[in-house]
Amino acid sequence: MSSGFYLYSAMGVLSGALLALQFHWGAVLLVLLLLSQYLRKIPLITILFILLFVGISFFNSHWHQSQQHSVLSAQTGPHSYHVTIDDIPSIDGNAFVSFAKIHDEKVLLRYYFTSEEEKRSFIGVNPGFVCEVEGEFNEPNPNKNPDSFNYQQFLNHQRVYWFLDIQTFKRCKDQSTWKHFLTKLRFKGLKRIEQNFPPSTVGVTQALLFGETGMIEEDTMKSFRELGVVHLLAISGLHVGLLFAFLHYFLLRLGVTREAASWIGIVFLLCYIVLTGGSPSVVRASSMLIVLLLCRKTPLNISVIDSLAAVFVVVVLYKPFSVFNAGFQLSFVVSFSLVISSRTILNSVSSFKQMFIVTMVAQLASIPIVIYHFYEFSLIGFLTNLLYVPLFSFFVLPLSIMVYLLSFIVPTGWLMIPYKGLLDGIQGLSSIISSFPYSTLVMGRPHFLLLLGYFIVIYFVFVGIERRKYRSVGILLLFASLHILWNNYHPYGEVVFIDVGQGDATLIDLPFNRGTYLIDAGGEVQFPKEKWEEPTNRFSVGDDIVVPLIKSKGITSIDSLILTHGDLDHVGGAEAVIDELEVREILISPGSREKIEVENIVETAQRKRIPVKEAMYPVGWRGDENGLHIVSPLDDAYEGNNDSIVIYGEIGSKRWLLTGDLEEEGERDLIKAFDLPVDVLKVGHHGSKTSTTEEFLDETKPAMAVISAGESNRFGHPHPEVVERLKRRGLTIYETGKNGAITYRFWDKKGTFSAHLP
Repeated sequence: MSSGFYLYSAMGVLSGALLALQFHWGAVLLVLLLLSQYLRKIPLITILFILLFVGISFFNSHWHQSQQHSVLSAQTGPHSYHVTIDDIPSIDGNAFVSFAKIHDEKVLLRYYFTSEEEKRSFIGVNPGFVCEVEGEFNEPNPNKNPDSFNYQQFLNHQRVYWFLDIQTFKRCKDQSTWKHFLTKLRFKGLKRIEQNFPPSTVGVTQALLFGETGMIEEDTMKSFRELGVVHLLAISGLHVGLLFAFLHYFLLRLGVTREAASWIGIVFLLCYIVLTGGSPSVVRASSMLIVLLLCRKTPLNISVIDSLAAVFVVVVLYKPFSVFNAGFQLSFVVSFSLVISSRTILNSVSSFKQMFIVTMVAQLASIPIVIYHFYEFSLIGFLTNLLYVPLFSFFVLPLSIMVYLLSFIVPTGWLMIPYKGLLDGIQGLSSIISSFPYSTLVMGRPHFLLLLGYFIVIYFVFVGIERRKYRSVGILLLFASLHILWNNYHPYGEVVFIDVGQGDATLIDLPFNRGTYLIDAGGEVQFPKEKWEEPTNRFSVGDDIVVPLIKSKGITSIDSLILTHGDLDHVGGAEAVIDELEVREILISPGSREKIEVENIVETAQRKRIPVKEAMYPVGWRGDENGLHIVSPLDDAYEGNNDSIVIYGEIGSKRWLLTGDLEEEGERDLIKAFDLPVDVLKVGHHGSKTSTTEEFLDETKPAMAVISAGESNRFGHPHPEVVERLKRRGLTIYETGKNGAITYRFWDKKGTFSAHLP
């Protein structure tokens, strides 16, 4: 069979899977597939075979989707269960997290240690341990903000439908079987690196050898993402190829026959898939090599692209939901692009030119996927890959393998010095380069049609490069420029009450680039912890919720960051916003610098030369129609909640009152000073009993109320009396705790409210 048949079969399997799982993408791909076959005058019998693949994949994916349900059920209160630890447990800070099985169904265990001694006692808990525990089932929450990572869906695609929150571990016993052997080897390998390597090298070494990135510091990951080289911290096809070549050469030097070396290599590749946690790039590269090696032992003539297509078909039929995994998408799309472009690459005279074309092809192929999942693209990624790929492939990876293997034989203290120096130097260089301005381009998550446009334009870029016609690159630049122009000058506006848990963060993005404002930035209250309780990478509302949501909309700059007052649940995410986005000015409540959190923000802003102003009535600035106005505080004496910055103005033909944490006394002063008819009220102090009085509602007469409060928060917000008060007046009520992010999108004089969760 021709290479075209295998490639078309892979496209048929993909279109069938998407027709079942995400119809619009499946329909588009199927139309393009049939059109391509028609234009290329593919024989009818081949077309029928490919349509057969489409049908098989469709029904297979539909069946997998129908199996997306649990056989377990939640019960009231804690119950006893026997669980089998099925994967390498994560012990980070005071948390123990692991996949486990109960009655052959996978669940995610969560347990929190009460002491450092207890934490140490769990270090020996391995895959294959059967534990008697007492706990309670809880469902994973869906994503509560638009375009954010959907952890519930991610788990469901792995057939995980429950958290088992454990109150008590009663006893554990090692009952591991042969199935757990390789997983335990991986566990021991990771532990060996953790115990014997310098702390600054542990994360990168674990990533390069075993595909485990959990120990890499967040600053390092952030730098590598901004440089467009984060893929080097995952085991790539090149890494697998180098490891296999090293093993094959070593076996031949020992006198092993080529035939035996090939079989040993196949066994090694199968084991390595498990040892590295089955990451998409390792599965793809190892499986391709296995297919090529096996086919050499038969009369079957199969090319690299045939093996790649065959592996793709098998993986998608076995795990259809893989098509939604970012690593899977990047691995196969980039690999297909490189294989298809191999003629152009090999025709290059010099090694440098070959590397140049490989880097260009990989960068171009990854653009749509990267901006869809991560909202931004590294502008210097092309140059950094030219430096980092050979550096990691020919120096860092071989050295890490050498040091790891030698650690079993001799003390490696002397070898650790150059190894640590190399990795520390790379991480330091990465931090410096990533700090350069304009190193990344924020594109936002593109709409379906825009994303389809990128794929089509990039396809024609590849065709142009193949024919040595480079005008198509200009078309791509023009298309990307129009995308950025749309991000900045779109004709619609939005007000988004971001779900930041127990806190406030409101994004206002006006049409035609008339202004972008962020009112508060959320934050989490940090309770004092001992050193052993501290996680490697702490969750941050600013870094993990606010900034990604803003970037997902293609927003790169904030005209005004308004911090209504100094409470941590309003200002805790501000430093992340300042670090990641261009902030043109910061407005704070007069006197709020007495709060240490605000003072730290002011100092950070001063280092970045961002003007910070104390704002009170009658400050105002350009809004939608009559502008936005600060109507409180009325004096410069800071008294906490009642001196929150309160904003009133017209946006999208509605009158808005955004009250921060204003309480009863502040509300009384406000209605004495102003007559403020209101359409939409952002309820003060998260719906606390001390706010939103009858008198205040009588004067403002809102038609709609938005309450920003965390789900099941420890303060009991919103208070039932406040909710009942609003209901009696017939207000439409939205709560971020129940509804997730609340969005008001308007075009000209018309707009609609929508909740992320119904």
